[in-house]
Amino acid sequence: MARRILRFDAPDRFIAGAIGEPGKRVFHLQATEGGRVSAVIVEKSQVAILARRIAEMLKDLGEGGEIGLPPAGSPLPPTAPTLTEPLNAEFRVGTIALAWDPAVNRLILEFRDDMNEEDASDAPPPMNDAPDGPDVLRVSLSPAAALTFAERALQLAAAGRPPCPNCGAPLEVTGHRCARKAAYLN
Repeated sequence: MARRILRFDAPDRFIAGAIGEPGKRVFHLQATEGGRVSAVIVEKSQVAILARRIAEMLKDLGEGGEIGLPPAGSPLPPTAPTLTEPLNAEFRVGTIALAWDPAVNRLILEFRDDMNEEDASDAPPPMNDAPDGPDVLRVSLSPAAALTFAERALQLAAAGRPPCPNCGAPLEVTGHRCARKAAYLN
């Protein structure tokens, strides 16, 4: 099957969202541009790490005087934070890459298909648009749009089940067997 490169050079919207109950949620990233909508499946940890890394990168670029960012504590722009349905994920993300393009003053996010095990090889995936390689979702964001995405994505990742104060594992609605507390009892 031919490689798909899904490009969103000026997305109207790029969001992280989740479907399902806490503990059973499926996380998605969704880009919308014009009438096109593409979504990919990600892990909650990928959403949190991506958001933190974007925030760090923008902070570093802002301190270096390369970009201008809205002041800290600025209200989030009023965009609909829900995923557009029907939701048909293109693929499950394996690798995420971030880059700053100073020529266009934009953050480039690239999400690569984790590829099926039988498709995987020891060779790293190509870093260009060669016809062989994993499917890719490539999104280009302004600094302000990237910051908005990062802030909302961090809120989404933090909105799940609260952690156990003893062991840090997520607390279930049905109860929790704390491994750390059990160790103290033995």
